[in-house]
Amino acid sequence: MDLNERKKQILQAVIDEYIGSAEPVGSRAISKKNELGLSSATIRNEMADLEEMGYLIQPHTSSGRIPSDAGYRFYVNSLMKRYRLGLEAIERLQAELAGRISRLDMAVKRAGFLTSMLTDYTTVISAPKTERTEIRKIDLVPLSGDAIMLVIVTDAVRNRIIGSKLTEDECEKLAAVLNMRLKNKAADEITYDVISQIETEVCGKLGIEPKTMINVLNFIYESVSVMNDSEIYVANAKSILKYPEYRDVDKAREIFSFLEDKRNLKKLFAETDDEGIKAKIGKENEYEILKDSSIVTANYSLDGKAVGKVGVIGPKRMDYAKVFASLDLISHEINKLVGYISGDS
Repeated sequence: MDLNERKKQILQAVIDEYIGSAEPVGSRAISKKNELGLSSATIRNEMADLEEMGYLIQPHTSSGRIPSDAGYRFYVNSLMKRYRLGLEAIERLQAELAGRISRLDMAVKRAGFLTSMLTDYTTVISAPKTERTEIRKIDLVPLSGDAIMLVIVTDAVRNRIIGSKLTEDECEKLAAVLNMRLKNKAADEITYDVISQIETEVCGKLGIEPKTMINVLNFIYESVSVMNDSEIYVANAKSILKYPEYRDVDKAREIFSFLEDKRNLKKLFAETDDEGIKAKIGKENEYEILKDSSIVTANYSLDGKAVGKVGVIGPKRMDYAKVFASLDLISHEINKLVGYISGDS
């Protein structure tokens, strides 16, 4: 059932009021604060219809109503008014993100902090890996017992102990093959054909067990892939505690734990091919801990290709209009900054 104009106005008024107050909204509050020209009784009836249609919820029999996820979604898609950021805020942001920042990771981190200050919500921002990570050297060291240490040198050094009984001579020969086949290669160059060649040469000629080779190759690929991952930063996580939705100790602890785990955030921000600003509201989020929250994100680009994402996390009653306007501005400013630092301007 489509909403008529009067229902749209009342739904908008309820959501606007609830965003500001965090308290269930009654018909009297709407009739007093909005120039709808409707009686409290008429508004109450319309609100009852909106509840029946799934746009509002009545938490308690004697209380007012709050928006449902569907109500927020309709609001964001169809009712939200355009928000204009103040000139002072815009000029401050542009000055703070001026081209004097020469390192991309520091610039992106700064942009995340400024977004959190602009919106007053927790901000998450991803920074693209600007340099290709290649394998520089692979070493294998036999240990006492049935184990070897595999050492991968890229921009950093990673090592892992693998259960396998190899002699010093076998370790040297295996390392020689791995270095010959994989030195100066990045993750996207470690193809099935390359792996097959290594397995044929090592397992066939050197007699190394296939299980050992699988463990060795998996760790090599994992090491290079991790180094090529984007970095991700969280700004102003403590702002969550400002909102009554997160004042429950257990809920606050859970969401802080979620924000501290970068694997969650990287998965959350993995899709960077969307255009424009996107909102995931309540149950639209895949993580259970975010079912009472909303996430609004925007991509930033280099040469027309999305290379990173900036977003805010907050309660479902967040000020969507302000957040959308802020992310629109910040994504455009980061686009310019990324281009400047990458030497494209």
